[in-house]
Amino acid sequence: MCKRNSDLYIITAGSSYLDIDAYACMVATTELLNLQGVNAVAYSKALCNYSVCESLVTKGEILCDLPEGMSKKNVSYIIVDISDPEFLKSSVPLDCVVEVYDHHVGFEDYWHERIGDGAHIEFIGAAATLIYREWQSVDLQNEMSRKTALLLIAAILDNTLNLTSTNTTEEDIEVFNKLCAFACVGEDFRDSYFIEVQKSVGADLKNAIFGDIKTVRNNAILPENVAQLCIWNAESVLVRLPEIRGWFSRELWMINIIDLSKNCSFFVCDNIEYQQKIAHIFGVRFESGIAKTQVPYLRKQLIKRTLYAK
Repeated sequence: MCKRNSDLYIITAGSSYLDIDAYACMVATTELLNLQGVNAVAYSKALCNYSVCESLVTKGEILCDLPEGMSKKNVSYIIVDISDPEFLKSSVPLDCVVEVYDHHVGFEDYWHERIGDGAHIEFIGAAATLIYREWQSVDLQNEMSRKTALLLIAAILDNTLNLTSTNTTEEDIEVFNKLCAFACVGEDFRDSYFIEVQKSVGADLKNAIFGDIKTVRNNAILPENVAQLCIWNAESVLVRLPEIRGWFSRELWMINIIDLSKNCSFFVCDNIEYQQKIAHIFGVRFESGIAKTQVPYLRKQLIKRTLYAK
């Protein structure tokens, strides 16, 4: 990890919001580099979304502002949980990026051409798994703090839909089990995490939705704005659809509500044209703007499956 030629390494992610995977990866990468004597900080001005539970975070572990004079040093950037340069160029000087760790594919060639072996992009359950791989590569995994291990566990749970999604790999499961054993947590941690997430969503549904919305570009099947909620029980959100629809006004939008208890997704989309396209690709039927799937889908799976469809 990193060439250690800079005075400072800034670990950051997307500028629109931080989910638990991005948050955990930033913290874990910074801790690993600091353990190796590398000057590194986690930095982002983005707000955390509903998946980042208060019980798991520590104030100040991600900086919102860089200390005075820090930006004048010889600085390199390490990017986690995102690799689309369009979503990075406004907040990160791309020429200063030396490492990228992402589980959203599509920009491998771009980064391999720029930074060679510094690009770690593969379709895997969680970016957290890629970061843990780096800890293992230098045999420091047993030096990890428990609070960081808990962040990585939550990130894997969230990004693999409680280890049930089709993008979950054997490595994701292996890393999850190792981290649980290291942090001495059992099934009760899963329950407490998803219960806290559900409460967070219910307490501020509007910000939960708009805090995890992605602009989808160059896709003929999905509307431009695709929000995602991953919660234990979707019913509490579905009953509030009249309210939710008012928040979107006239925008073209869709919400992918992942219901972990039912092991499915609910697609919410009111545009008839997009309903027909989505129904054709995923074999679902919309009724009153809602379609229930046979299996749960992550948004990145929706985008990958529809990217080149017509």
